[in-house]
Amino acid sequence: MGTDDQGRSTVLTEEPRTAAWIGGGDADPPVHGAGTAEPEYPHRATKAGLTAAIVALGTGLLAAAVVIGAFRSRSDDDLDWSNFGVAVGATAVLLVIAVLGSLSARRSGGRAREEVVTWPGAVGILATGLVIGVGIDDESSWVGYLIGGTIVVLAAIGYVASRRAAFVVVGILGLALVYMIAFGDFVADSLGDGHPEVTGAVMVALFVVVITLLGWALPSRAVTGVAVGAVGLAGFVGILVMFVASRLFLGFFGGLPLTSFEEGDGPGRAGFSAVSVETGFHEGDVWWVLALAGLLVVLWAAAAAITNHSGFTILAIAAPAILVPLASAALAAEHPTWWAAILATGGGVLLLGGWFLARLRERRTASELGV
Repeated sequence: MGTDDQGRSTVLTEEPRTAAWIGGGDADPPVHGAGTAEPEYPHRATKAGLTAAIVALGTGLLAAAVVIGAFRSRSDDDLDWSNFGVAVGATAVLLVIAVLGSLSARRSGGRAREEVVTWPGAVGILATGLVIGVGIDDESSWVGYLIGGTIVVLAAIGYVASRRAAFVVVGILGLALVYMIAFGDFVADSLGDGHPEVTGAVMVALFVVVITLLGWALPSRAVTGVAVGAVGLAGFVGILVMFVASRLFLGFFGGLPLTSFEEGDGPGRAGFSAVSVETGFHEGDVWWVLALAGLLVVLWAAAAAITNHSGFTILAIAAPAILVPLASAALAAEHPTWWAAILATGGGVLLLGGWFLARLRERRTASELGV
């Protein structure tokens, strides 16, 4: 209760400091008036209701129109303007709706406003990249930079407008595209052809770590880390699948020796090639790729402990469950029983350790509460 300059009583209300505001989310900090208060919205809408369903359906239909129009635009190499026009028009509708949604008041719009901005905006950004690529139809690097850069810039604008993690995910996809093209343009040629899989694994791991650390400053740090982690896991799966495919392909034509002879370092000296003729790759490279993936697993497990986000936990579980069997297949382990036994023993010991720590925490909590 207070009084204004003319002695009239006024009631000043302060918007509660919601978790969204404390975490840098959508809610604005409370405004303190000096006599008269602005209209307050102490209970920000947390559900979009029917808006969410309508936005989801509309976004899906427009996305389908973009995909059909874009891919049919180059069905006979020449640009079909009727199909391309539909793709461009549907993309424009997505972006325009997102912009209109961003113009409403953030404090009063609530979750419904976020839905209108987020999903048409995120899908519209990806659609923009698609129509740019189809329209230019050039495999030059600059087109990839243009598409990736456009996605990143628009995603940053969308995040500022809505503070929704969907734009972070879209931005990561744009960064990944730029990163891959830049790696091919400026790094790949200087590394040679000796260990391409290990080089690729290093670049994937570096991208995951850097983006995770940069995204840690955002309120959506967990989603950022999980999204780029999923991209990294997919990259490592692809690398190990290439190892397995190479072994199976060369093994199909079989009968080749395990190793080939090549001239050694000194005159008249011969030695074994480091590359297996049967597999087509350095078998030691598989272990290096697996070790780099192991570092990411430790990172994800630590992030799960810090953030309590189940996405990091899923990554830490899925990575060894998928990558280690692929590595075993790539190495054609003669005794996979030993692999399974060692993994089972290590996992069992860790789970017992986790159970023991949980019991210690339970007893400590009970002691503090006097139970």
